[in-house]
This record gives sequence, C-alpha cells and structure tokens, in this order.
Amino acid sequence: INSYMADYLKPNAKVNAFDKSAYTDFDLNFRAHPNTGDISIKRDSDAIKRSVKNIILTNKYERPFKPNFGTGIKDLLFELNTSRQIRKMQKRMVEMIETFEPRVSGVLVEVRRQDNNEVYVNVYYNIINGLQNQSTDFTVTRVR
Repeated sequence: INSYMADYLKPNAKVNAFDKSAYTDFDLNFRAHPNTGDISIKRDSDAIKRSVKNIILTNKYERPFKPNFGTGIKDLLFELNTSRQIRKMQKRMVEMIETFEPRVSGVLVEVRRQDNNEVYVNVYYNIINGLQNQSTDFTVTRVR
C-alpha cells in the first residue's frame, strides 16, 4: 500500500469528501465572495435554477462545439404568433432541459405571449434526489 493510501485506511483519518446530493455551479455574474475574494458559488436549487434558465436563453450555435445546445427562443420572439408555434417551442424547451440538465426530472414548461414581443416563461421541475416541485419564471424580451 502506498503511503498516501494508508491514510484512508486509518479509522480516524481526515478525508475530504463531498455530498453527492449537493449541486454547485459558478455564479455567472462573477461576483467576488465578500470573505474569501473567490468567485461566488450558487448551490443546490439556485444552481439548477440558473442552469435551466441558461439552457432556455441560449441560442442555437451560441456555444462552441455544441451546435444543438439551447432553444433559440430569442430568434423566434417575433414568430410565436400561433398556439401551434408556442406548443412547438414548449416541446423544444422540455427536450433541451431533459437532455442537458440531468439533475432534473418531470419538466413542464408554460409559455405565454405578452405584448411588445415579450414571452413569459414558467418552468416546473423536480430535482433528482432533492427538492420536489421547483419552478423558475422569467420574461424573454428582444434586446435589439
């Protein structure tokens, strides 16, 4: 047995481990933590909420080497005029979230057309091995 392996075999050894049910992601605003000065971290349901929102707001071909990532909702804001187009966008959002966010299940997406080329999106999901009945909602608007 190697010397570094022997520490794991001792009954009172100090071993760094992490909880597999805890999820962490970087805060995409890249704000510094007030005490450590490192990049802040989003944890658990906040991390998953941010990830789901990023999947929906990402356009196709926006991520290098992942051309199928994202829903492209910003490109379709002016075209979501019929209920058929809205249902198609909802289906695309559910597929993208289920494909690229393995930490969630039972995804349900509601899309409501607002005035002035805005779309209100509400996403319901369950966190695997975590909190049930989570949701995130936001409004997508055209910037240009």
